[in-house]
Amino acid sequence: MTRKVWTLDEAKEALPLVKDITSEYYRKSSKLADEIRNKILPENILEEKEEEISSLVQAWSNEILSLGIDVKGLWLVDFDNGKGYYCWTWGEEDVLYEHGYNDGFRSRKLIGESREEKNDSDQ
Repeated sequence: MTRKVWTLDEAKEALPLVKDITSEYYRKSSKLADEIRNKILPENILEEKEEEISSLVQAWSNEILSLGIDVKGLWLVDFDNGKGYYCWTWGEEDVLYEHGYNDGFRSRKLIGESREEKNDSDQ
């Protein structure tokens, strides 16, 4: 199967759907996590809720992957742009960051910033 290569416009167009999907799973998972944190639960109930959270995260991941978008962490997605990734994580308003194939979340730069640095070093 050929991997989807995303333009920035395509990634931004897909983001509302990604946000809706992520919001649904985030809300359900957070509710369960709050129950685990805020109540004293019997071991078997605690394990059931932890498994439920794990299942929700896996379902979210599968749904995002089915769109041709890479899942890189919890509520963190990458859109392959052919030279690296456009990056989005839960809580961000838009696709604002990018990083290279061999870089990760900590190496993210604002889109365009890495190109400007390259152009500056070429001069």
